[in-house]
Amino acid sequence: MPVSPVSPPPVQAGAITSLFKEEKSWDWNLPEEFPMAQAASLQQQKTVSKSMDMPPKTTGLPMVPNYVYKISKEGLIQKILETSQSFILGMSLDAHDNLYVVTGNTAGLYKISGDEGTSSLARVEEVQALCCLSTGKNELYFGTGNVGRVYKISPSFMNGGSFISNVLDTAAPSNWGCISWAGIQPEGTELILSTRSGNGEKPDATWSGWSAPYAINGERIASPPARFIQYKALLQTRNSDATPLLSMVSLSYLPKNEPPRIVSFVVEKESSPVSQKPPEAKTDGKIETIHQGTAGQKPHHQIAQKNIQWEVEDPNNDTLQLTMYYRGMEEKMWKVIDKNLQKKGSFAWDTLRLPDGKYQVRLIASDDPDNPPETACNAEKTIEPVVIDNTKPDVRLVNAVAGTGGRYVVSGVAKDEYSKLVKVQYTVDGQEWVSAYPVDGVFDSPDESFQITTKPLMPGDYTLIVNAFDSEGNIGIGKVLFEVK
Repeated sequence: MPVSPVSPPPVQAGAITSLFKEEKSWDWNLPEEFPMAQAASLQQQKTVSKSMDMPPKTTGLPMVPNYVYKISKEGLIQKILETSQSFILGMSLDAHDNLYVVTGNTAGLYKISGDEGTSSLARVEEVQALCCLSTGKNELYFGTGNVGRVYKISPSFMNGGSFISNVLDTAAPSNWGCISWAGIQPEGTELILSTRSGNGEKPDATWSGWSAPYAINGERIASPPARFIQYKALLQTRNSDATPLLSMVSLSYLPKNEPPRIVSFVVEKESSPVSQKPPEAKTDGKIETIHQGTAGQKPHHQIAQKNIQWEVEDPNNDTLQLTMYYRGMEEKMWKVIDKNLQKKGSFAWDTLRLPDGKYQVRLIASDDPDNPPETACNAEKTIEPVVIDNTKPDVRLVNAVAGTGGRYVVSGVAKDEYSKLVKVQYTVDGQEWVSAYPVDGVFDSPDESFQITTKPLMPGDYTLIVNAFDSEGNIGIGKVLFEVK
């Protein structure tokens, strides 16, 4: 019975020589299955099949697959060959009713036999195999185009052949599992497989040598751990009437566990200090003002929140356990902020009930869920210092004296224990808010002196209120009463 038409034909031994040039050799095509062993919980391995296709030597591919059909005397139609990578260019029969099919633009020769099914007899470097002829002397000729040559396949006994696979890439340094294979091995024949491995994309002097032949199907791979692996199959026979067939090779591997990588981990920083200079005097006597509604004050529960953002990756695509901790700079024990976090996210850390001070915040990512304890890896990152400051600046108005022209001059000091001051504003009798500036012209420290000169005022009693803002959004308040006479 013919083999399934969707499966590539197996390798069959044969002697092929060129009539015009020296003897040629090439790699045989065969279907390959390359299973991947991925880590599961504890020490179980989970195998997934992965198809590795060999790139065809073509100058063009058919738009649709090419087929060979067999029609029986009863009119039954049966598909016996399918080629999706090449065109069927010719067919011929021999005296034993074996059908030979030649193809291009991947030059190949197939044999279709009622007893043995479909097998690949030859692949050559020319682009097209154009014709085929079987002689009465049990010899087979086929001709090629681009370049034009004639090949002869003789019935002479060939006791062996070899096949070397593609270089197979596991995408990361890996430990090898087992090698297994499937095929037909008649009496008097042998299938001998060996492997080699390396970390370069192409085999070179850095690769290992070929391993000793594997004696048992399912034996553990003997090649050293590496990223790339290749296998070699030797097909041997001591019987001129029998040939071994190799249809599938399977290798398993487990990528070496690599630690997670913390791409980013950020706790909301303090505002950058900005140089602020007093406004230049204007000829119209106006003063730059800021209305109370735009002063930037936040509710206190928002001021006490720290925005934390993070992103973590894992080279093995493992499930990760992410936990975030904090502790005071003088403390030894870590406390949990949150756990079971996603690989990427953000949240608001409520620090309202924590004492003011400097803290450390740490993120630990572990691939424990997908790895046994002896191979699990961690990654961690610590940010320090993280300032927690939920206390208002202290505002002291130390001097208030009458100036000239109905103006009043108020001197004061704003002080904060942990954060820099970023702004001072004042209002007279609840009118518009006016910006005041530090004596040194720049808000760059937790302790700033300032001097306020009001606009000309009519005689009477007045209330001046001062607000001082720190970088964490806390607002300190000071008040002074004065009389303009």
